[in-house]
Amino acid sequence: MDRSPEAWALRCPACRRVIRTRAIDAVSGDVRAYEVEVTGRPETRRRIEVPWTEGEAARLRRWLVWSTVLTLALVGLLFAAARWAAGQAR
Repeated sequence: MDRSPEAWALRCPACRRVIRTRAIDAVSGDVRAYEVEVTGRPETRRRIEVPWTEGEAARLRRWLVWSTVLTLALVGLLFAAARWAAGQAR
């Protein structure tokens, strides 16, 4: 398989059937693990490991930073709205 297991609509080059992938929770530091099989053929199930590329690692770090910033901003906004609503109820 030349494409990433996370790619959309993967097909087997031999039989053209859809390939189903599932990320496995247990990933070790430098690799991601997937369970891959041809749809409808459980005997084809395999575990593959794909190393992180530097670009993917950088993209993940950026996503984690921005999602943290947005989550904290939302918590602050909701806290302020709750305080304002409590002040209006008096």
